[in-house]
Amino acid sequence: MPDEMDPLTMTSEQITGIPLHLIPKTIADQIKGKRELIFQITVEKKFHNRYTVIVETRNEHDERVHQEDPARKEGDGHG
Repeated sequence: MPDEMDPLTMTSEQITGIPLHLIPKTIADQIKGKRELIFQITVEKKFHNRYTVIVETRNEHDERVHQEDPARKEGDGHG
């Protein structure tokens, strides 16, 4: 279907300037769109009682973790 996004291309999204009373709706909309791809949802308070919602997907999280801490080569263990 043309309206559906390819799950492999979905990345994190940052929605800024949200008033407190719209945070639940914003989060619900993101969950409906990304479903099981969501790894983490973060809400940060900004200025003038506005908030930022950051939705990180599993694909992007895995990629970020791999860049920060690449897998060890065999034999790099203890001892």
